[in-house]
Amino acid sequence: MGGWEEGSWKWGDLGVIEGLLGEDGVDSRYGTLKGRLVEFGGLKEGRDVVVWRGTADTASSFSVASCYDYFRRGRIPHGPFEKNHGAFGLLWKSEVPHKVKTFGWRIFRNRFPTLDLLLRRGVAIPANSLNCILCDTSEENSKHFFFSCEVVKKVWSEVAVWVGKSESNEEDCKVVFLDWHNFFRSKKVKKGKEGMIWLACCWPLWIIRNGVRFRKDKWSVNDIVWNIKLLAWKWMFFGKITHPNFSYYEFVMDPLLFLS
Repeated sequence: MGGWEEGSWKWGDLGVIEGLLGEDGVDSRYGTLKGRLVEFGGLKEGRDVVVWRGTADTASSFSVASCYDYFRRGRIPHGPFEKNHGAFGLLWKSEVPHKVKTFGWRIFRNRFPTLDLLLRRGVAIPANSLNCILCDTSEENSKHFFFSCEVVKKVWSEVAVWVGKSESNEEDCKVVFLDWHNFFRSKKVKKGKEGMIWLACCWPLWIIRNGVRFRKDKWSVNDIVWNIKLLAWKWMFFGKITHPNFSYYEFVMDPLLFLS
């Protein structure tokens, strides 16, 4: 086709085979084309260069960040933004052990080895063992076990009375979390403590579930509620502590006083 000589482009044979030049009309058309190309001379002098057009600033050079931003701008989201997505950020700010935050994240994402998920993954489970270990009336799944089970509803109800909160009929985990979080925020509790009671309810429920299923442990609603209160008292000493010398008895009598 051609090549660069001393900073300018020189056209060659344009890829035309020499044997074709003798055919009728080929030689004249070849000459006309080559003459026009020489006359045109190109859009500018010098070699072509690769220019990155992924940013508004044409003078900027390529970077991985600019490439990522370029493709992100053209991305079409898969469905609407989830309105309760903010619950994740509030969860990670809770002043509780990190493993408990991870536990809460697994509830939000439905990543617990409940019987319905184990069955879906091919684990062989007898049909007569799929029911909830607490109520034994419905198939066990994350939503049922933590929020819909009649036994668990009694636990949530007693804890709500303990802290002075009205009961809620919501069963979506993130909606329930935000409901409890907003309640404690309205009571002016310390930052990081708003989601603590919600997590303190969910954590013992799963521990008791495993104890009953694998060790045949005994349980009662009253025992579960007292375990929740004890756990909440222990977690009060995570993060910033403004009442370092209060006792478990004092906390049980007035939890909002020490949460505020």
